[in-house]
Amino acid sequence: MSEEMQTLMTEDVAGETLPTSDEQSLNGPSLPPEVASGGKKKQPRPVRSRALNKKSLANVQSLEQQCRQMALPLFFHDTAPVRSIGFTSAIDGEGKSFLSTVTAKAISEVSPIPVTLLECNWQHATLHEYYDLPSQPGLAEWLRGECDKSAIRHRINHNLTVIPAGNGRQDALGLLQQLRRKGLVDSLATANELFIVDLPALLTSHYGVAAAGVVDALFVVVRAGVTPESIIKQAYTQLTNLPLQGVVLNQVKSRIPRWLRQLL
Repeated sequence: MSEEMQTLMTEDVAGETLPTSDEQSLNGPSLPPEVASGGKKKQPRPVRSRALNKKSLANVQSLEQQCRQMALPLFFHDTAPVRSIGFTSAIDGEGKSFLSTVTAKAISEVSPIPVTLLECNWQHATLHEYYDLPSQPGLAEWLRGECDKSAIRHRINHNLTVIPAGNGRQDALGLLQQLRRKGLVDSLATANELFIVDLPALLTSHYGVAAAGVVDALFVVVRAGVTPESIIKQAYTQLTNLPLQGVVLNQVKSRIPRWLRQLL
């Protein structure tokens, strides 16, 4: 674990709650998804969440900036840059899938290097729904040798690719062992890519700890004021020898004015 861990605090300001459930989304992708095969554009599916008002949009933009400040120093470190960052949590519903999606989008908008959002959570696979992609084939099918790599890579825009999880519920541990043996980046990257990885929860998935070991850098998402302290402590005991960089406190309430927070 990192000796100097950082803490990111996402906000819930004046009652404007950002989605946190692993099943929730913002307002759909910013651009209509493109499926690489055939170059055909798919129509975006109907948006489930309401349109963002100005305050919610400001919250989202603030969160994207925080995600950049968290991830960019790791990806572009002078001496020891990482190629993959993963988000996990103690239990389900902490918002890690949401933060993975926001981080991938935020980094892809400013990075000179292509970004891939990889879903490694077969227990609660949702990225295919968010981006209106086929659920299969995905990572699991490719690891089993059932399809080519090109079949699981879906280009969302010029700098962002999404790889859904596929169906790996029955053989998750075996698939993860294979992925660790091959190396996540070495096996999945088609060029010099950066990976954001949506991981399963540590305590509610039998392969959560194993999955957390496939990334170069790890963040644990904790829903502020909701996740019991005993659960957080239990999850922390599972993090030995993992590349933990920090904790993301999700939905922190703040009464400090935004202009003042930006100066702190």
